[in-house]
Amino acid sequence: MKKLFALLLALTLIVGASGALASGTTYITLGTGGTTGTYYALGAEIAAMWMQNIEGLDVTVQPTDASKDNIVYVNDGQIDVATVQNDSAYYAYEGQLYDGSDEVFDGFYAIGSLYPEAVQLMVAADSDITDVSQLAGLNVGVGAAGSGTIINAEQVLEAAGLTLESISPQYLGFSETATAFQDLQIEAGFITSGIPNASIIEAANARPVRILTLTDAQWDTLTTNYAFYAPATIPGGTYAGQDEDVTVPAITALLIVSKDADEELVYQLTKTLFECTDQIGHAKAAELNVAAAVEGVPVPFHPGAARYYAECGYEVEAGA
Repeated sequence: MKKLFALLLALTLIVGASGALASGTTYITLGTGGTTGTYYALGAEIAAMWMQNIEGLDVTVQPTDASKDNIVYVNDGQIDVATVQNDSAYYAYEGQLYDGSDEVFDGFYAIGSLYPEAVQLMVAADSDITDVSQLAGLNVGVGAAGSGTIINAEQVLEAAGLTLESISPQYLGFSETATAFQDLQIEAGFITSGIPNASIIEAANARPVRILTLTDAQWDTLTTNYAFYAPATIPGGTYAGQDEDVTVPAITALLIVSKDADEELVYQLTKTLFECTDQIGHAKAAELNVAAAVEGVPVPFHPGAARYYAECGYEVEAGA
């Protein structure tokens, strides 16, 4: 009788599990960035659009400290899909994600590039600071610990002959940078994001800003050492106090996914992302397109994403 009861219990569990699978619900977590940044705002709308168009999909949007942390979380299986900077993805594969460590983080593939991200270095509009080299010895927001902004800050400083040790670095997220800038606790702040950035808007409304550009020599140094940078223009009037167009370095926001993700699922995520763009209200949706998605990608594409791009006439390097 005990054996029969055990058998019946086992069958009940199996049937229950089969019923859950038959429901077709697939749960994924989308890693974004700070809640005032573009990653989070756009990510929330992408998640809603995916759930509206892919039957049985349930997406949890997870705010994080962005690129570095997202790579580690995807690599470790804590989240499934994430937005990261293309340079951070490159360094992860090269074993250069963290200083002093040669650990390789390659447990992810690319879905595609989303939009360019500008390295925006703000100072007060009435400040005497006109060149990056003048930041020596000053309090400067360089991004949250674990963020890709720190990497960009170090590289821009390097192009101007400085290091993090040359300044007084403040490890602040976007909203913290805005607050510190308004409260006169920092003289400058780096924010790498799409244009415009909500935190810079907030800061500039209280304390008008000017976005620093690079000299020709600094630009040559930066792009010689780091070929993934490209110029981006911030139109005059984007932020209070910034009256003229300014050219700054930019990388791209890259959507990545776990190597273990199901090929059909990733195919549907990719296809839906680019074929239902009109359902995304965020301004960055205007920059989403297949041609741009396959550019600036320094790591292999997930086979599911590569399949969609092939249907659109684009051959890309797919992971095994």
